[in-house]
Amino acid sequence: LMCKGCVHANYLREEEEGIESTCPFCRRPVPKTAAGAKLNRTRRIEKNDPAAMQEEGARCCVEKDYAGALELWTKAAELGDADAHYQLSVMHYFDRSTERDVKRELY
Repeated sequence: LMCKGCVHANYLREEEEGIESTCPFCRRPVPKTAAGAKLNRTRRIEKNDPAAMQEEGARCCVEKDYAGALELWTKAAELGDADAHYQLSVMHYFDRSTERDVKRELY
C-alpha cells in the first residue's frame, strides 16, 4: 500500500529528473493504452492491492455496475483503504445496489 504523498513524490522525482513515468506499485513503465492499464490493475487486484480495487470499483460505478463496485470497495475497505470506506458510505447513502443502511453509511 502506498500513500498518496509517496505517489506524488515519485511523480515529482520523475518530472524533475526527466525520466519515464513508472508505476509506483510495480516500477514498470506506465501503460500507454487503456487495455494495458486494465491489465496492470487486474494484476494488482489479484495481489490484494486495495488502491487498485478502489480504482476499479470507481470504474464499475461509472459503468453503473454497482454490485461490482460494492464487492471491490468492500474488499479494499477490509484491507484498510480509507477512500473505499468513504465510497461505501456514499453507496449506502444513495442506496446503490444495497438496502439503505444508516449505521453503515455513518461507519
